[in-house]
Amino acid sequence: MTIRLILLTATALLISSCDPGPEDANGTSSEAAASVASSAEEEAIRGEVARWLELIKSKDAAGIAQMYTEDGAFMPPNAPIGIGRAAIEQNWAAMMNTPGFELTFAPEQITLSSSGDMALDRGKYRLAVGSDGVEQIDTGKYVVVWRKVDGSWKAAADIINSDLPPGGG
Repeated sequence: MTIRLILLTATALLISSCDPGPEDANGTSSEAAASVASSAEEEAIRGEVARWLELIKSKDAAGIAQMYTEDGAFMPPNAPIGIGRAAIEQNWAAMMNTPGFELTFAPEQITLSSSGDMALDRGKYRLAVGSDGVEQIDTGKYVVVWRKVDGSWKAAADIINSDLPPGGG
């Protein structure tokens, strides 16, 4: 009798662990719905990254500043932090006015908060600058913390960190 009770209990536990969770009115489990929502939010952030890269190509510092929250922070290497859109615009304008400026970056990981209103974007960048035919290349990593504001994703904190040793290599 004891073995039979153990087998019944184990079977019940196994079956309950396969339960996909509560279903909504459409018959979709809440876990599946959360996964779909998470994928949609990640794609929305990737869309913002693509727009950001276009603004960089056109050297639109004002447009880039609007991608940040009003109290956002931009932390470029070898420069003071820029807090707020006006300071962020100044930092981006100074950086993009460097002769030969070209910047690309790509997310390697985007992780959404369980509440769905914040996300972490971690990736790598490549920066080229140079004048008089002498190009300098910097590669590194970045982190952007995105916050959902009025239905749109905005950068709340953005930090860039070079892979080069101190002194530039």
